[in-house]
Amino acid sequence: MASENEDVDKEFEEWKIEHGKVYKSKEEEAKRKKIWIESRNFVIEHNKLFDRGEVTFTCGINHMSDLESHEICCGGMRKCHEENTES
Repeated sequence: MASENEDVDKEFEEWKIEHGKVYKSKEEEAKRKKIWIESRNFVIEHNKLFDRGEVTFTCGINHMSDLESHEICCGGMRKCHEENTES
């Protein structure tokens, strides 16, 4: 019987393949996996609220689930609060 950690590891590996994720180093992969696990846990907990009728929509894991919030809102190009100074 696989442990929960083994199940999560397998799920992460399958997600990486599905979304073509390749990281430059083991450190980068560990960082991205940690973020992905946090995203996964958020989705699980949010969807429990949906099942109880406490929220009106579900969430899911997608290709951005290994990104930090500032990378998502700005496409990873700059911090969200930075002004665009180009004319």
